[in-house]
Amino acid sequence: MVPCNTEYPGFIYDNTIRETNSIIKCGRCQKMFVLQQVVNSNLVMLVVQADCDCSRQYAPITLSPREVKYNATVKCNRMKSQKIRRRPESCHAYHPHENAKDCGGACEISISVALFFMSLVTSLGLR
Repeated sequence: MVPCNTEYPGFIYDNTIRETNSIIKCGRCQKMFVLQQVVNSNLVMLVVQADCDCSRQYAPITLSPREVKYNATVKCNRMKSQKIRRRPESCHAYHPHENAKDCGGACEISISVALFFMSLVTSLGLR
């Protein structure tokens, strides 16, 4: 038996930081970015200024995995400590922040009365 572990390049995000921004200097230009946590999820939103090209200074980050090679001692310890993967014993199909009334409303067409009257007044004002 041989452990088959792969690693992916990634970033460490401190979940105590809700929002941050900074500037990356790329030769003659500067690239600004903003990182913000999406509320009630494990996602982050990253917005990057696209008019500055940093490809000459920084190599692209690919998500191709690399195999991790172990020496004999570490390999033996990893094999002893690895747990067999299995499905969870129960299904968790509920979250307290979910509202079941919000589900399935994507195909519903409704008109905003305020938006309708604003567009009507604007079109009459332009005539």
